[in-house]
Amino acid sequence: MQLSQLAAFIALAAPTLASPLQDKAANAQCYENRDTAWWRPPGSLRTPPTVTIQDICSRGGVGGCEANYGRLCVLGDLNDCPSLIAAIGYYQRFTGDRWEFPSVVQCGNIAVSVAST
Repeated sequence: MQLSQLAAFIALAAPTLASPLQDKAANAQCYENRDTAWWRPPGSLRTPPTVTIQDICSRGGVGGCEANYGRLCVLGDLNDCPSLIAAIGYYQRFTGDRWEFPSVVQCGNIAVSVAST
């Protein structure tokens, strides 16, 4: 994802987020949109999105993306990764041949977005 795309994501994601969730693992309040993302991770199909997000956070990958079937990107403050991972863990489900979860989730000052590829 290029810098201009990340800037557009920030500008567009904030107003489209809704439905506060109850706090999860950390103190950040989380929001999700109503659109469902379809995600197939690189490597093993059974690798949950939470593992991919944890990998990006562990690499210090703010603005880091992984792509296969869908492009999953993490943007924001890595200190809020635990809340983001807990929220995605709450929503993720494996259906047939893909993972499904909200296409944008924001927790505190970090967000994950998934776009079709």
